[in-house]
Amino acid sequence: MMVTGGIVTPFTSRLAERFGPRALVTTGFCLHDGGADGDRRDARIGPRRRPWRRMILVGLAGPLVMPPVVALLLHAVSAGRAGVASGVFSTGRQAGGALAIAVFGALLAHQETFVHGLRISLLIAAIIELAAAAVSWLISPANYAKTPREGSHP
Repeated sequence: MMVTGGIVTPFTSRLAERFGPRALVTTGFCLHDGGADGDRRDARIGPRRRPWRRMILVGLAGPLVMPPVVALLLHAVSAGRAGVASGVFSTGRQAGGALAIAVFGALLAHQETFVHGLRISLLIAAIIELAAAAVSWLISPANYAKTPREGSHP
């Protein structure tokens, strides 16, 4: 995952210019969902021999989603509010991550229900990711403007 993300991240801005942020964000959520869904199916039928294939999908997802989303966020606020917007966004990400760890950790806590908890947690993640992909695709392309508004952060 880290290697894939490290390779793709430097090219994210070029990909966003070519395909648009909407396509990148939606594709990123779908790729991550594909990796999580493969993990969920593997939990149902037993371990697979090649989990690295799913990790490539998951590793591609982060660089396709996060840089365009941060750029869109900073584009939407004035330069004077960029720090506040970035801080709120980062706080939301941290709180969401902590909540996910708590919920998924509770589902995986007991050895006798671990596989069932794994399936449920990955199903929850897949549903959330598909919903996020749908929302990102439904947002008007006008909201994905390529040029910064006057007074906004570049």
